[in-house]
Amino acid sequence: MERVDRLIQRYRPDVRATLEPLIVSCYPALRQNRRNEYRKMIELSTKMTVVGHAATTVLGHPYDRRRRRIAALFGCCCFLADSFIDDFGDEAAHEYLDRFELLLTRGWFHPRTDRERLFYAIVTRLFLERHVLQPTLRQAMLLLYEAQRRDVEMRSTLPSRASRRRQLHDLKMCARDRSGHAILVLSSFLVPDIPLAHRTPIFAAGSLIMHIDDHGDAFADLRDRRVTYMNQMRNPARTLRHIFEKELSRLVGGLPSNAGRELFVAFLTRYFVTRLHKHRQQRKLEGGAWAVYE
Repeated sequence: MERVDRLIQRYRPDVRATLEPLIVSCYPALRQNRRNEYRKMIELSTKMTVVGHAATTVLGHPYDRRRRRIAALFGCCCFLADSFIDDFGDEAAHEYLDRFELLLTRGWFHPRTDRERLFYAIVTRLFLERHVLQPTLRQAMLLLYEAQRRDVEMRSTLPSRASRRRQLHDLKMCARDRSGHAILVLSSFLVPDIPLAHRTPIFAAGSLIMHIDDHGDAFADLRDRRVTYMNQMRNPARTLRHIFEKELSRLVGGLPSNAGRELFVAFLTRYFVTRLHKHRQQRKLEGGAWAVYE
């Protein structure tokens, strides 16, 4: 866990150096907006750089400067995509899905705003780093899009009594897929190929992140009328602990015993602990949302 903290401190300046020129060029207002999104973006991209380190190392490749740059770009891409989906209402979320579909089917879309321009600039730089028609990478991208689409469709629908079990299952699978496929996309950008036997445990590592995040933000999501699997649980902490132990066992059992696996375990454990604390603090503040800066 101490190594995770050291890596976060080490990678944060590199992430800022990678992203800041693009932000200044495409979306300078991001650095001054009231929601402090610039700092949130840097923190998310830094954590994604640590995850990229774990994925690259566990698969037996050196985590060089180029791979660190890819991970930082991917973190920024995830932050912007999540903001389109989560922060600006249903219309903005559906518009994002339309643009993402255009990007996947035609390779381009026309940016209308500075935020969209930054997103396009980040995505095109990622595509320059990797042959995106490589089957496993393209499949992961399509499955990530499908998970995002299902999330947007379900978010405003409270489970009815008659179909509660089914809808809870769908919410759980959607959260799992949205984060799990995102980590597979990142890993596919970082390494030439992922052995089939390693794809499931890496997916398990990614799936944990969304459940942990949703627990940390449960009260803020309820305040914003956003339905997630975690904020529908009667005992969310116990539910999350069960998911955490199950998926971590799958990760440990399916990946080679090396420094990359140890880093995955340490990062996920650290993330789990900090978001449990965030959940308790949000309860005290009656649902107020904030970013966690470690």
